[in-house]
Amino acid sequence: MAISLKFLLQACLLLVCLLCSSLENTNAKLPGEDQRPHSHIVSVSSLLPSTICNRSRKVSSKGTSFELVHKYGPCSELKNGKASTPSWSQILLKDQVRVRAINTRRRYMNSDRNRFGPSKAMTFPFGYDLAIGGGEFYAKVDIGTPGQSNYVIFDTGSDITWIQCKPCSKCFKQPGPIFDPSKSSTHSTIPCNSPKCLLLSASNPPHPRGCMSNKCFYASAYGDGSYTLGYFVQDKLTFRSADPKSNLIVKNYLLGCGLNNSDVNPAGSIGLMGLSRAPISFVYQTAPLFKKYFSYCLPSDFSSTGYITFGKPDDLNNKYIKFTPIPTTPQQSQFYDVVITGISVAGKNLPIKSSVYTKGGAVIDSGTVVTRLQPEAYAALRSAFRKEMSRYKMAAPDGNTDTCYDFSKYETVVVPKISFFFKGEVELEVDVKGIFLPNSLKQVCLAFAAADEGDGATLGNIMQRSIQVVHDVDGGRVGFGPGTCT
Repeated sequence: MAISLKFLLQACLLLVCLLCSSLENTNAKLPGEDQRPHSHIVSVSSLLPSTICNRSRKVSSKGTSFELVHKYGPCSELKNGKASTPSWSQILLKDQVRVRAINTRRRYMNSDRNRFGPSKAMTFPFGYDLAIGGGEFYAKVDIGTPGQSNYVIFDTGSDITWIQCKPCSKCFKQPGPIFDPSKSSTHSTIPCNSPKCLLLSASNPPHPRGCMSNKCFYASAYGDGSYTLGYFVQDKLTFRSADPKSNLIVKNYLLGCGLNNSDVNPAGSIGLMGLSRAPISFVYQTAPLFKKYFSYCLPSDFSSTGYITFGKPDDLNNKYIKFTPIPTTPQQSQFYDVVITGISVAGKNLPIKSSVYTKGGAVIDSGTVVTRLQPEAYAALRSAFRKEMSRYKMAAPDGNTDTCYDFSKYETVVVPKISFFFKGEVELEVDVKGIFLPNSLKQVCLAFAAADEGDGATLGNIMQRSIQVVHDVDGGRVGFGPGTCT
């Protein structure tokens, strides 16, 4: 019995030694790696989007939900196998223009010049609006009676909705036919100086407006050089659902009927639906239906679809949404402003003074791609992230991104978690797909960058992936919760 026990102990000791030796001489995962509470363990291949369309499951909601599709993904109806997808460098160049336009508009809203009222504010330069951006999600909508299908980018940073209309003096090529007002029995123009026409001047800054044959005329120019001009009209708008009983119909919807429209983005240019906090936006026009309440979930990558829901979600989803207040200002911002109170990387709070976050404030935006932070905040984030990722070989930077890695020789990588904290003790943990912008496995870049000196933070749509983002305008708050679109 003693001999057997001695033999058993020796065998166990030998087994332990062999196991330790094996761990020291292999590329196996580090001890405890599967249980790291402040890191993601990611399959490298999962960082690249699929080339196959993966439509998200239908969401359950008391509101009305409709599909969101990325312009350049495999689910897009805009490409038709013809338009080439722009590179990330091209997308980020437009993205930078948009971010600068957002900050220009925010400075204007808070300037002394703006306090003299709309009549003086009309002197704001014609090209005041946002660049449409490069990371757009769109929805399909019918306009008129009978309905004519159109595609519109949904944009929380813009106010007016517009499409191209016949007869065009200058129109860009678009997927599908251009809207023909003469074929709609519910179409009508807006008289000059009517209350509806004056809504163009209620935006902040106001839209230039004019009068032609007693018809209200609008203009909107964008920071990337594109523009749209035409009549301000009203017509029936219909979002179609798989169940016709669930169709969303908005009668007498106000929109721009563009007769002269430039094209700076030939890869699938379309119209626009504004979802900002301006009186002319879709949010305000549908206030009787949805109480200025909507939410969206952007998919984890371009190969999947997301959704937008108008109206409050059901109680089950609502329980998990945490809200942060939209700050109030003397001149109400028409963006969705938030107050950042902290950022953490791998569970460690970054040493950033609160005064850094207040420089220019922060906006959460659906049309911006890469999140821009105040230079001091971004420097701290980049330093902490690089330290946690020091085991991996860095790759050459690309465009506006300066922290890239070569993952081509790995099957899995360990990525530190990133969380943002907002006023009201709200934490938003960024999904792992919201941390990176992958050009290829040899160049996977951090999807954050520095804003221009003096500008505020703009939280882009990559860091919003797989998260339900809720906009409660009347409640003066923005919420975050688990998304159901992935």
